[in-house]
Amino acid sequence: MKKNKHVFLIVLLSLSGLFGMDKVFEKGFDLFYNYHFNEAGAYFKEQIEDSNDPFPYYAFLSYLNIRSDMSNARYEDAMENADKMIRIYSPVFESYLQNNPDDVNAQFYYTVLLAGKMRIYLNKMEYLSIIKEAPKILSKKVIIDRYKNDDFTEMEFGTGAFDYYLSVIGGNYGMSGIFSNSKSDGIRDLWSAYDKAEYTRWEAAIVLMYVYLYDKMDYEQCDQLCDEFLAKFPENLEVLAIAAECAYYQAKWNVGDTHKRQINKLLKQGLLDDDRGWQARLNYVEGVRSMLKEDHVDALDHFNTVYEMDANEYSWYRSIVLKYTGDVYLKMGLVRTAKLYYEQTANSLEISPHVREAKDILKSLK
Repeated sequence: MKKNKHVFLIVLLSLSGLFGMDKVFEKGFDLFYNYHFNEAGAYFKEQIEDSNDPFPYYAFLSYLNIRSDMSNARYEDAMENADKMIRIYSPVFESYLQNNPDDVNAQFYYTVLLAGKMRIYLNKMEYLSIIKEAPKILSKKVIIDRYKNDDFTEMEFGTGAFDYYLSVIGGNYGMSGIFSNSKSDGIRDLWSAYDKAEYTRWEAAIVLMYVYLYDKMDYEQCDQLCDEFLAKFPENLEVLAIAAECAYYQAKWNVGDTHKRQINKLLKQGLLDDDRGWQARLNYVEGVRSMLKEDHVDALDHFNTVYEMDANEYSWYRSIVLKYTGDVYLKMGLVRTAKLYYEQTANSLEISPHVREAKDILKSLK
């Protein structure tokens, strides 16, 4: 009886530690996904000092710094800071995993530490770097699968996102079958991560929002993802912008305007240290609204502003802005000018379905 009681106490303490870890991360993610990056950074550093298992905090502190640099327009510092974090913490992971290769959680956190740079490459449009480095990082899934009895869905965000990006690149070059690693183009894995994963769930949700907004044009599905996300993280600028644009595509002008006002309000309250990138994104959202309202002059004004600011949070806006500018000129009957913008879009190497669309339009115009 005493032995059973002892075992019960061990299990109870273990579960308490697990739930404590979940609760700790829930608070950290609440700060992170609501764009309170400074507070989130201080919080995760505090956890490193107090925790017997600092590996998850090493990983997510690094990823937090990358997202903070991107959102606060510290583009030149982002890669240097990411490399610095990897130099500091990679030897710690390597030393530990050499003796504990079966610790799948540590393997996963090490992957997060290494994979954060993928976000920077995406911003800088360095897709060859993504194609070169991502498979090396994602190969750790083989090690994790070796020691895990069931599916480790946390990794499926990475595999799904990578596969989806490859499928879009292939589509841009008319070689979807060659570039894609799965029949679902990564979307199946992204949904699996969203449905089952704990730490990568919301990252998968954001990628899926873009998939349904730009590629599938399934605005109801995009709306649902946005609503679920914003119910939990109402100050997430990226999802507010996606939700606004999605609403405009459905002619829900008041809903879109509400999201846009929320973005303006948060920026005026000083949510970010430097909001240049987000001022560009607001101009982009305004341009989309005007384009859909067929206010051609206003749309062109906003799109030109976005293009000239060159301070976008996501550099792939260039191809979208170019394509939409071509759309506006085409509606105005200025076909020759529209073709110039479609040609610039078609020559882009960016990961965006708009590149493929521009090529299709050019064929029809010829």
